Amino acid sequence: MLRQTVMKGNALALRQFSTTSIALAGRQMGGQRRKADKKFDVEFMPKFDFDDQTTIGHNLFENIRQVREYLRKTEFELPKLNAFAKPFEAPTADQILKFKSHTYVGEGHPVEKKVVLNVKVSDLKLNETEKHKLLLLSGPRYNVNTEELVMSSERFPHRKQNKKYLIDTLNKLIIEAKDTKDTFADIPLDLPKPKQRLEFPKEWIKSPVVESQPEQVTEQVIVESTIKQEEEKTL
Repeated sequence: MLRQTVMKGNALALRQFSTTSIALAGRQMGGQRRKADKKFDVEFMPKFDFDDQTTIGHNLFENIRQVREYLRKTEFELPKLNAFAKPFEAPTADQILKFKSHTYVGEGHPVEKKVVLNVKVSDLKLNETEKHKLLLLSGPRYNVNTEELVMSSERFPHRKQNKKYLIDTLNKLIIEAKDTKDTFADIPLDLPKPKQRLEFPKEWIKSPVVESQPEQVTEQVIVESTIKQEEEKTL
């Protein structure tokens, strides 16, 4: 609410008046509102004079630029990696843990953080009692076909964290298996039967059959057969 001072002769008079918001201004003009400019409508678009590439053409050029970028990296960046090359060294007898992970080059993927650990139970150097307890604690993580303990983790956002978690879990299992307070000897170990590899019976193998070659008919045999046929006709 605003007030305005008006002079009436020698006296001052106050006149009050109110203002409306911009949103309601159009309603006070007989309900007519100004329409927004539709700059991106087809009707308001300028005429195409074929002086520029189409959308498909720009996409094609973008693909060409991307391919050339990778070609430049192959030509100039990859040779620099030779300075970091290391000779292959086979794992020693003490390196019994195997880790498996996935890497997607050029893009990220949620499965990259997952790590899978494989280890032979026989390489852990446990006696029968400790092995029995370890297999009970491992549950379905023990593969009877390969005799390996398989564990995986993807609960942490980084691969190194999941790898560290698997190593710590394996160490806890080994420590618990070697604990002699409770050996779980009264609990039977129910393992699934390993898959049997079917072998083809040797007695079913057929000996190679040598195909008999047709006898070559000589010219003399043909002549004799023709003479014999003529003699039969004359008789």
